Amino acid sequence: MPKPKQFRSEQTRQALILAAAELFDRYGYGATSVSDILEHAASSKGAMYFHFAGKEELAYAVVEEQHRLWTAEAEVLASAQGSGLELMLQLSRDLAELLRVNVVVRAGIRLTFENATYRDPVPGIYGDWVGVITGLLERARDQRELRADVQPDFLARVFVSSYTGVRVLSQALGTELAPQLGEMWEALLPCAVHPRKLAHFRAYARALHCGGVAVARPV
Repeated sequence: MPKPKQFRSEQTRQALILAAAELFDRYGYGATSVSDILEHAASSKGAMYFHFAGKEELAYAVVEEQHRLWTAEAEVLASAQGSGLELMLQLSRDLAELLRVNVVVRAGIRLTFENATYRDPVPGIYGDWVGVITGLLERARDQRELRADVQPDFLARVFVSSYTGVRVLSQALGTELAPQLGEMWEALLPCAVHPRKLAHFRAYARALHCGGVAVARPV
């Protein structure tokens, strides 16, 4: 059990991460100052510099927390039984839901888009994402859900690139992400799915992303 002092220290650290995430999500990295974060967190400069060397290190902490949350979600689905392609579509919807409800996830994704602001690039985030999707698509290939000429690693990169682009467009237009992801899948699935199974996966994607019939979460 953590000691009271350690517990308070971790509470302070998490409060700073949450305050930074809320401001990064609202205004972006460049328009947010350390003073803004301290005021929003009701914290002192000394407390912040005890945990973080500066704003950039705090931004990395937001990205790392976002990645931890997303990875936990992805690992649940990747370890579930069933169709690889259905699980990938479920992951697409679940990430959209995380972006909708969790400010740390939204801020972390926005910060990865603002990579040029940092001295060093954010390490590994998109590579890990491609790796998880590739694993699910390899399962889908083995289950003969994909067209014979589709390479899982290639399709995983296309998916991640497309998802990222849809997220940027959705944010720029102020529209909901899930329906636009439904449109993305309408375009991508015919290029990837075995023709005999296309109708099923189109219906499944619509149910997940476009308010159709509810789909049970894998267990």
